[in-house]
Amino acid sequence: MKKKKSSIGCLFWIALILLIIVIFLFSRTRIEKVMDNTGFLDFLSSERNRDKPEVDRIIVEQNDSEEQINTIQTPENTVPEPVQEVTINVQETKSSVEKMDQPVVEKNIRTSILYFVNVNNEENISLQGISRPVYYDDSPLTATLTALLAGLTSSELNKGLLSLIPQGTEIKGITISNGTATIDFNESLSFNSFGKEGLESELKQIIFTATEFPTVDKVQILINGQKKQFLSTEGVFIGDPLTRSSVQ
Repeated sequence: MKKKKSSIGCLFWIALILLIIVIFLFSRTRIEKVMDNTGFLDFLSSERNRDKPEVDRIIVEQNDSEEQINTIQTPENTVPEPVQEVTINVQETKSSVEKMDQPVVEKNIRTSILYFVNVNNEENISLQGISRPVYYDDSPLTATLTALLAGLTSSELNKGLLSLIPQGTEIKGITISNGTATIDFNESLSFNSFGKEGLESELKQIIFTATEFPTVDKVQILINGQKKQFLSTEGVFIGDPLTRSSVQ
């Protein structure tokens, strides 16, 4: 009797399961629609994700970060810029260093009076002294006479002043002994386009400018290192040391 009852019970459960399967198959579409409307599937999915550990997600994020870093550091299709060659001139660097090592020479300054020529309306020639600051290293007389040979500034020219010292005149040397300044010029001093008056005026400019110095009373003129009796063929005497009074 017990075996008979158990077999009947099994058949009952089997039939019930088959019935449920048949009902599910015929009503599958309706059941899925109901579950979608009620959000039952989303609820089951969220519950599964909640129970799942977050290790995988963290690992994925780390991998994505590493890929981004690798992409930034080694971008594709990037050509490295060529290294520019730098050429160092050893000689120029050495000369620059040597110049830096050299002591700075401070120039001295002196207010000198330079004499130029003033021609009035009656064409009378007279001398006029101009005060000018002169920078020098060791010889203020040489620097002053060099400034005289360089000529007038624009403001001085506007005053109507002239210089009758021929262009190209250069000083070759100066010595001072017992109140006499011996000044050696090149040959340009001998050629004056204004004739005898021009020669006399240029000598006055030189002698008056040189004798402004307290150590100079007389000036001996040399041409290319030689002592001559006359300056040019005009008969202007330069054989002895000249003073201001001798050229008046």
